[in-house]
Amino acid sequence: MNYLKYLASMSLAIALVFLTAQAHAHISYGELGTLSNIGDTASVTKNAFSRYGWALGADADLGDSHKVGGAGGYFRFSLTQAATVQISVAAAAATMNPALSVYAGQLPSGSHDQDPGDLTALYQFFDNGGLLYKASDRDMAPNDPQISRYIPTGFNADGPVLDVNGFPVLVENPVWNQPDANLGGLSPAEWYAANYTPHNGYRDTLNFTTQGGLRFDAAFGWVPNNFDPVNGPTEGFTGQFDPFGDWSMSNGDGEWSNALYISSASLTGCEGPNCVSTTSGGFLNPGHVAGNNGSVESVFLTLAAGEYMIAADGEACTDTSTACRGPFQTATVSVSVVPVPAAVYLFGTGLVGLAGLARRKMNPTV
Repeated sequence: MNYLKYLASMSLAIALVFLTAQAHAHISYGELGTLSNIGDTASVTKNAFSRYGWALGADADLGDSHKVGGAGGYFRFSLTQAATVQISVAAAAATMNPALSVYAGQLPSGSHDQDPGDLTALYQFFDNGGLLYKASDRDMAPNDPQISRYIPTGFNADGPVLDVNGFPVLVENPVWNQPDANLGGLSPAEWYAANYTPHNGYRDTLNFTTQGGLRFDAAFGWVPNNFDPVNGPTEGFTGQFDPFGDWSMSNGDGEWSNALYISSASLTGCEGPNCVSTTSGGFLNPGHVAGNNGSVESVFLTLAAGEYMIAADGEACTDTSTACRGPFQTATVSVSVVPVPAAVYLFGTGLVGLAGLARRKMNPTV
């Protein structure tokens, strides 16, 4: 099957699903309300969590937002003033092995992966005069040069030259490994490797750097290296959910926004540039808290006044077995405004000490 035709049929099928699906098939929130003062607390209990939805996003392919608590594993709250909060997910059974991530900002209700109105999700062949895929308008790294590693051998009146099976005939771009003054002396290959790393907040939908690039498939043509028509992903990324980094999505009304990563708590090891610490609203917080393989995970964070989002679900497994996929799990997500715990003071003191040590190493005369 020609991959262009395959994507067209997939897009039609996805569109039909979107048109017929109920609202709960896309992101919906558990409402935790507005908190202000020490002692304020709120919680929501749901019974549609899974054992795997959160963990699916922990690799370089990211995760399907629909799988996080059946698209209902998202919770939102707001703070009227800066506060230290404890955010927890408590599962009714340890077999769920819950995990959570916290973000500044809130994605639009009803948003979902690959929404037709989300420019980060559109794949257009031979756009901009010959690109194999269309670079993400919203998720590309700053100053992305939009240089494809593979380009058509030529064009005719109908478009790029095709082989006997209807696939584009591609060759490696001759500039791919050549130093480029516009890229600070790096070659395009070096630039993409440096600017697209797992969970750094950007998705390379042009060269699929974090997926191992592109390859030729005899049945489907040129596809992302991790392309799997049976189990997915079919477009390089499983979805847009990122438990360790920034991500964004849109809904059918064209509303779009970012979720800016602050912290997470999980047994799954953190990967990416945010694992040690993050700064949100001017406050320093741990980028990740090591989990305990139990039924409760918590983080203590100091947050500015504003709106926040929590993504919570299981990390017990990531396979396709019946045991992993079911049954539904029950858990409670809560947020409480608390006094600053001693551990937070110690964390902050340790980071200040590390910063001082770094300065002394940079200036040995101090």
